[in-house]
Amino acid sequence: MFIEQFKDLGLTDKEASIYLELLKSEGLLVSEISEKTKLNRSSLYSLLNSLSKKGFISYVIKNNTRYYRAAEPQKLMQIQKEKEKRLSEIMPRLIELNKPTTNKPAIEILEGVEGIKTIMNDVLRQNKEWFAFNIPGKGPEIIGPNVHAFEKERQKQKIPLNVICIKTPEGIKRGKEFEQMKHTKVKYMPKEYYSPASNWIYADRLAIIFWYKENPFAVRIIDKELAESYRNQFENLWKIATIILK
Repeated sequence: MFIEQFKDLGLTDKEASIYLELLKSEGLLVSEISEKTKLNRSSLYSLLNSLSKKGFISYVIKNNTRYYRAAEPQKLMQIQKEKEKRLSEIMPRLIELNKPTTNKPAIEILEGVEGIKTIMNDVLRQNKEWFAFNIPGKGPEIIGPNVHAFEKERQKQKIPLNVICIKTPEGIKRGKEFEQMKHTKVKYMPKEYYSPASNWIYADRLAIIFWYKENPFAVRIIDKELAESYRNQFENLWKIATIILK
């Protein structure tokens, strides 16, 4: 329980189990921690030292004996905020370092659901009009609830979406969902245009999303000229696409 969440905060499985045991007590000896976590005492000292440096635990000395305590859960939010603050302080420099030194297109392959979520977050971050075509309607099935959170944020930021869905049952269902969203225009293309890959154009980027159920992935190309070319292609498709489902 909570182990995965603690991993996101930078703890190992063993560190997380130690913290959770300490959280349930008012203080434990090393021997008691070892008994409850089934961890070898010889390895516990380095783990406790690591947790202490990360701010997750502290200790008190009673009768020359050290008792370890967990930091209050509220302290974890403070730790996370401090990490975010430190990151924000160096962010301008990191962005400067990340600027391309040539005009060559940047090409990336982003694997799995997390890779596609990276593209979705980039759409929000770029905050530019978004064009999407060859939409088969598989996003909610593959990405899960994160799709809905993304859609709400996109509408909140008032990012326009122009989307062409494919006239398959999934594509039509997805198109109907898009029609209910703000800042969204929807059209449809015949099912003969179906492809397992969708094309997203936004800012100076082209993202090709491969909606494979087992191993979804995305290819992102950052190139202004290519993005403009695909935007023109989208506009041509938009002219022949229909808004009527027949």
